[in-house]
Amino acid sequence: MTILEDDPPVRTPRAAARRGLMLPKLLPAVAFFALSGCASFPRQENPAMKLRDKYAEARGPGCALNPYINNILALGLLEKGEGVPEAREYILWYLGRLNYPDKHGVTGSIYDQCIGEDGRESAEGNYDSVDSYAATFLLLLDKYVSAAGDTGLVTANWEKIKDVAFTIVYLQDKDGLVRALPDGDGKYLMDNCECYGGLLAFGRLSEAAGYGRDPYYEAAAEGIKAGIMANFYEPESGRFSWGMAGGVKSRYASGVFYPDALAQVFPALYGVSEDTAPLRGVMAEYGGRLGSLPLEQRLIIEMALKRAGEEFP
Repeated sequence: MTILEDDPPVRTPRAAARRGLMLPKLLPAVAFFALSGCASFPRQENPAMKLRDKYAEARGPGCALNPYINNILALGLLEKGEGVPEAREYILWYLGRLNYPDKHGVTGSIYDQCIGEDGRESAEGNYDSVDSYAATFLLLLDKYVSAAGDTGLVTANWEKIKDVAFTIVYLQDKDGLVRALPDGDGKYLMDNCECYGGLLAFGRLSEAAGYGRDPYYEAAAEGIKAGIMANFYEPESGRFSWGMAGGVKSRYASGVFYPDALAQVFPALYGVSEDTAPLRGVMAEYGGRLGSLPLEQRLIIEMALKRAGEEFP
């Protein structure tokens, strides 16, 4: 089995590779909604595109922009001590495109975006996952504030930032796990690890801005962690199931990179588990072929290895 021939890594949408899980039907991709009240930029000056263009391999034509992937790209830059000005511009751009509300009545979510060659923007009216978009944005914002010390951005936009954080707890079920979408019951290991890390990041942002930590969100984060360990961890193999829907788990399958193997990276990356054995297992099986992965997946593995004190091969 090779990554490229037998189990190719999947780019957006992330849900495309979640085998066997029936996700709700989203609005057709051709249904666009014009943005209102948002600043317009030439394409090359658009904050989202400027950030993406920091990576040579991410440049190119086409209008589709996935906020989740852009959040990861921004985190990757900040992790290397780069891109602070671009991250700030992108954060403000993101906050300016939150839904109030979206098609499901959720406030603080964001749709996938289309940025045309002429710089015109439109929202595509759908999203791959509400939970991960919110969580990775909070992680990015926390990383930016840590790098720049810019708590003023947080205080000036605190109500919107709270709305982003609340989308996570709004989607949290009694088992502690967070659903990816408002009208579906799919819950994923990757998303829930991000949500755990995102709520911890929200607590740090709240403290840095002088508001103090909110016990409500701290309890929600601990609930996510407990839910992951109770529902996804497979003690017999030492690995994690990568998702569940309709009460049925999608268990880890050896030899399948996405989402099975990649998902094993996330508990260590976001502090859900201090056990790095699943991460080491991924490196042992796929380490020689990681260079062929999509950019955002490589960045996730790089960040996980850095947290574990390892080097990207």
